[in-house]
Amino acid sequence: MTESKLFVRESTGLVRQGSWIDSFVFNSSASWLFGPLVFALSQLFWLGGSDLILAEVVALAFALCIATMYAILTSAMPRSGGDYVFNSRIIHPSVGFSFNFSLTVWQLFSAAFTLYFISYSALSPGLQVLGFFLGNRSLYSLGTALGTPLDSFIVGTLANVVFAAVIASGIKKTFRLLDALWIVTIIGTLAMIASLSSSSPSTFHASFNSFARVANGSGTVSDPFSYVAKQASSPIPYTLALPAIAICSSSVIWVFWETYVSGEIKRADQARRNFTTMASAALTNGALFIILVYLLYRAFGTSFLVGLLNLSFTGTLFSSPLQAISGIIILSSGSALVALLVIVAIVLGTTVLLLPALYLQPIRSIFAWSFDGVAPLSFSKVSGRLHTPIVSTLIISAVIEVSLVLITLENSLLLPIFYAVIIAPAFSSIFPTALSAIAASMRRRRGTVVELFRQQGISRPLIAILGVASLGFILFMTYVFVANEAAFSLSPALVALNFAFIPIGFVLFFVAYLIRRAKNKIDLAKIAAEIPPE
Repeated sequence: MTESKLFVRESTGLVRQGSWIDSFVFNSSASWLFGPLVFALSQLFWLGGSDLILAEVVALAFALCIATMYAILTSAMPRSGGDYVFNSRIIHPSVGFSFNFSLTVWQLFSAAFTLYFISYSALSPGLQVLGFFLGNRSLYSLGTALGTPLDSFIVGTLANVVFAAVIASGIKKTFRLLDALWIVTIIGTLAMIASLSSSSPSTFHASFNSFARVANGSGTVSDPFSYVAKQASSPIPYTLALPAIAICSSSVIWVFWETYVSGEIKRADQARRNFTTMASAALTNGALFIILVYLLYRAFGTSFLVGLLNLSFTGTLFSSPLQAISGIIILSSGSALVALLVIVAIVLGTTVLLLPALYLQPIRSIFAWSFDGVAPLSFSKVSGRLHTPIVSTLIISAVIEVSLVLITLENSLLLPIFYAVIIAPAFSSIFPTALSAIAASMRRRRGTVVELFRQQGISRPLIAILGVASLGFILFMTYVFVANEAAFSLSPALVALNFAFIPIGFVLFFVAYLIRRAKNKIDLAKIAAEIPPE
């Protein structure tokens, strides 16, 4: 690589400590199946079809295309900051920053939602069901209490402090903790699969009826399961609904997340190595998703599920659809011991496993902006002992806490706001990256990017095909969420909010450009013509 003349220092200060296993677990956790499973099942009340298995297969095929595209581009510029780095170098620094700025803003809100959901949609229904299995009314009441806004905020704040400390301790320790939590989640998931495989629909039927009587008292109907199933507005055909493909994709699409910390991953300059960690994560998550959907459908059927969702919008049994889905997944475990394992898997798999990705992406993106001179240079200062940007970590944790406060105060709009920001991170990351892949494939003259692709034996037609496939899929996903705003209880303003920070990012970039040129005589466009040092 040509020696840089514009960067203020010759090294980022970050150290490549992540192994292949660390990358695999990180990619799998960033797209872990329980959160997307709960989300996908909670949307069946409006989908015209309910074949989530076929939807997952189609989504997985496109996810592998997207993963391959990211694997190739990451190998060309394996620097922390992810798509900001290669999008700013291939297209233009204003494009790289504006879309990455939008992604970062929405990831901060996503982190706050995830912290809130630890108690709201995981611990709360989990302890209610565990209290039912153990015959412990106090435990059941504790579960109910943990679903309140204040308790959800308190649990979320405690988790924010813990994860800020973990992330600040360095990426190696973060990966070690994540690896351990992932293994625990797998154990709980496998315990759930084993329990569902050995049980029958009549077992769940009886368990649900008993649970409903505990929840609603003596006024409960004689057969709550059948009553709930009749609340479905119409029979649900087992066919593929195209929107389900976009909805299911969350379980496999985020497996490129190592891109954002690639400056700290060993051998990230090898496209094949990157692809294996991303594809393996996608295939693992996709296979487990399909198995669980099949077993859950066998346990209670789609009519029951849709009826329960309809009742959950009125606060019957559970106070929200997300709590209802988590609750019946745990209830289907069939016993207190398995339920305990599944509760741990649900708590970790719907929330906690996602947190390292949701913290590290904004932190490393801000670090990359700062290293390029777009953000204050102090934000890229790295601790010599911990090899991590402490200032950026503290800033991100503080902003997440503010977002958590806002979510708690506006808890009456919790689900609409949550649905509103679903598409923003995907669009902000995949759309410009797909354009970069297409643009890179069209370059004829030798240059840094083209030369790096040539050295790894990557053909321009392959990059173009991957870019077009990824672009088509993200546009399809965007259309699904925009066209079905009513189904997600969204307003046009909330839909527009998904894209509002992209133009704001453009403005911020050009403000930074003018400031740097006037005060420091630095041309940010020229900086973006070089690949950052390691």
